[in-house]
Amino acid sequence: MALNLFGFEPQTALRLCQNTARGFNAALSAKWHIGGWSVLESASDELLTELCRLFYPKGFLDDPFKFIVDRLTVCRRTVTCAESCTGGRLAAHITAIPGASAVFDGSLVTYSNRLKSLWLGVKPETLKFYGAVSAECVCEMALGAVLRTDADYALSVSGIAGPNGGTKTKPVGTVFAAICEKGGAPFSEELRLNGTRAEIQSAAVYNAARLLIDRLIRLRHCKQR
Repeated sequence: MALNLFGFEPQTALRLCQNTARGFNAALSAKWHIGGWSVLESASDELLTELCRLFYPKGFLDDPFKFIVDRLTVCRRTVTCAESCTGGRLAAHITAIPGASAVFDGSLVTYSNRLKSLWLGVKPETLKFYGAVSAECVCEMALGAVLRTDADYALSVSGIAGPNGGTKTKPVGTVFAAICEKGGAPFSEELRLNGTRAEIQSAAVYNAARLLIDRLIRLRHCKQR
């Protein structure tokens, strides 16, 4: 069991939790998750459960995609994905969770610029002036996914997973991820990731998931629809 904790760096989280850990007479360690949040680990499941309670809603146990599916289900909200460099991996992580069909209708894998425009409505001038690997592109991808699917949230990812394709300004590992909520404006992040092609793709998936989780942990009181 592991505790995922948002809003605290690992060492800060560890300091905040040490008194509680001593009460359980259990060792505790902290590290960065590849998605950009802290993970606390201990041999004591009771300690992690208590810390999860203390840090609610910023802490949750185990699989972040299970948290996403469970939280969306309770809040009666839906999510879709618009993926480029991750090639459908984000959608695969969501649909690996039982019950995902209640919150996930589908995904658009738009690997080429042609399909980014045709399926998601990314403007040709956006691709020309900023490129497919840009904040502008992923924002239009996320917005297009919301408009075309009527989902409550859309996540989008575009980047250079390597091992080739990098430039001086956009080296291998440059990834942009965005989230768009229905009725709202898209928000994007630029990521500079390291590792093999598979590692960069995996980190991109979890960083995109973090954007959604960050929204979902703020929904303390979900309105029934």
